[in-house]
Amino acid sequence: MSEPPISPLAQRLLQALAQEQQARAGQAVPLVRIAKLLDAGASTLLRELAMLNLAQQAPWVVAEAVEGRWMLALTAPGAAAAQQLDR
Repeated sequence: MSEPPISPLAQRLLQALAQEQQARAGQAVPLVRIAKLLDAGASTLLRELAMLNLAQQAPWVVAEAVEGRWMLALTAPGAAAAQQLDR
């Protein structure tokens, strides 16, 4: 069974998060940074992440509140998916 297609916004989100996380040596990235890069609202991105994670067998992105800031990080399956998108 193939995985369901993901939206263009989710694709852009995964790619931006992968690039930012790589630039930060694997550290989580502030949600506001990704929102600014994609010119999208933070709440829109959180909803997109929720739908994306629910559609997969394992979550692709972890969102965690750290000291009042939402931080995003790819999981191993999410990193693999982001890498596939770059091909």
